[in-house]
Amino acid sequence: MRTKKVNRYYCEFCPKAGCSASHMARHERGCTKNPNRICRVCGLLEQEQPDLTLLVAMWPDISQMVTNGIFNAEAHQIVGATLPAVREAAGNCPACIMASLRQADIPVPFVYGFNWTTEMDGVWREFNASRTESY
Repeated sequence: MRTKKVNRYYCEFCPKAGCSASHMARHERGCTKNPNRICRVCGLLEQEQPDLTLLVAMWPDISQMVTNGIFNAEAHQIVGATLPAVREAAGNCPACIMASLRQADIPVPFVYGFNWTTEMDGVWREFNASRTESY
């Protein structure tokens, strides 16, 4: 029988784990649960990263609007009404919006009008278009 002992590295902010110290260090720098995160999407878009504490403070506290683990309709309306202001303050950066949601303990799928996949598709289209213009 063979055995192998390996080091396992864990993010201090979320449940992510891995066997590479450098990979986990990179993850921790940009982890959406890290209050001092460095946003790589803002860097990609060449825009200034917004203050994450201000973005988190913009979201309402919806913890009192839960019944049997289900958010009520009022919570959906309040969060939906807050999204445009947060989007503007975040410079329309999907990663900063998602980080503020996660740190405010609002489930990302709960927010109507925000879809991580489609938002990032738009970011990549914009980035690739700007690269082809420069050639």
